[in-house]
Amino acid sequence: MKTFAKIIGLLFLGSISTAAFAKDLSNPLPNWVDHSREQINKSQQVLPTRAAPPADFRLPAEYEPVGAVVISWAGYTDMLTGIAKAVTGPGKAQLWAVDAPASIPGVPAASYSQINVPVDTVWSRDYGPYGISAKTGKVAIVDSIYRHYQYRKNDDAMPANLGKVKKIAVYGMQLILDGGNVMVDSYGNLFMTKRTYIWNSGMSQSQVDTILKDSFKVKNIYTFDYSGYPGEPADGTGHIDMFMKLLNDHTVLVSVAATEPFKSNSEKAMAFFKGKTAPDGQPYKIITVKGWSESGTWYTYTNSTIVNNVAIIPSYSGSQTEAAAKAAYEAGMPGVTVVPVPSDDSITAGGSIHCTTQTIPKGTFKAPDASITDVPEFRDMTLTWTPEAPGKTDSVSLNQLISSK
Repeated sequence: MKTFAKIIGLLFLGSISTAAFAKDLSNPLPNWVDHSREQINKSQQVLPTRAAPPADFRLPAEYEPVGAVVISWAGYTDMLTGIAKAVTGPGKAQLWAVDAPASIPGVPAASYSQINVPVDTVWSRDYGPYGISAKTGKVAIVDSIYRHYQYRKNDDAMPANLGKVKKIAVYGMQLILDGGNVMVDSYGNLFMTKRTYIWNSGMSQSQVDTILKDSFKVKNIYTFDYSGYPGEPADGTGHIDMFMKLLNDHTVLVSVAATEPFKSNSEKAMAFFKGKTAPDGQPYKIITVKGWSESGTWYTYTNSTIVNNVAIIPSYSGSQTEAAAKAAYEAGMPGVTVVPVPSDDSITAGGSIHCTTQTIPKGTFKAPDASITDVPEFRDMTLTWTPEAPGKTDSVSLNQLISSK
């Protein structure tokens, strides 16, 4: 029976598409679940069983050297093209484009890698691979459980598929986690909102923290409210990248707003850092940038990606605040190159630059053969459905993640 399950798992990984909808570049799926187009699969799920990374690996900060940036070609192609040019141009990094065309205009062929595996959505930060690196320079990735895994199987499988294509060791994290809610410094401190605990409500907070520490090799975990906590996120995601960004080990960029619930949430975030000394011995420097809510959309400049001292930031048409946002990044990152990329369409769907990119550290990519043992097996799932508030609904919470047979 186990052998049969492995065969089915391999067929799953090799399939072209398992989604109940056709990927539509002109009408991409939002960050949250679109119940008019997506159906939940309550049957058994394909969840890989993998070990946590070895002790010498860690999750680097985004402002540390980046070797490659992963994007998924599933919508907002003008924005993705702008990101691609910034990554491979001033960012001097490789671009790994999943389910993408053979080439992208303006992107050098030598810096471009087309990854022929299927995806459902563009939100590669959330379901994509967490790039980790060892002291020896070796690179690997960590694969968590994407919060929409019951709707978007291709997305959830992408990190494992990418690891196979790129011959990178894939390690596991049996935790529901979105990359947009992960922010680390270079000293082993992790910052996230309390949404991670809500996604994993069948575990205690200490259990969740233990898995995070084992997987990312972080020492301390600091949690923040999100706008609308503990109910439905007012920004559509509840991710930390929607209102906060570390620019270096002692500088934090915070998006501030004049209206609630964004106003008080940002104030609480700033209060956390105020008067504290950063791990590098310097006092935290807090830089603010304007954010605003309009017609149900939260506009923020913290949803950016840093690639080798290049800050790729959102640009919103009609906004009078872009120059101030650019100046904020320049104040927090001396010598930075700031590249604005239009993000009008994607932000209304719950994300921008950071949400559509995932970074891989600079290093050696080839994995030892023994590390690639991530053949999925079917595991029984015990689920408790907890509907969220009406509106931009998210996947249901799980009372119990995985029960061994």
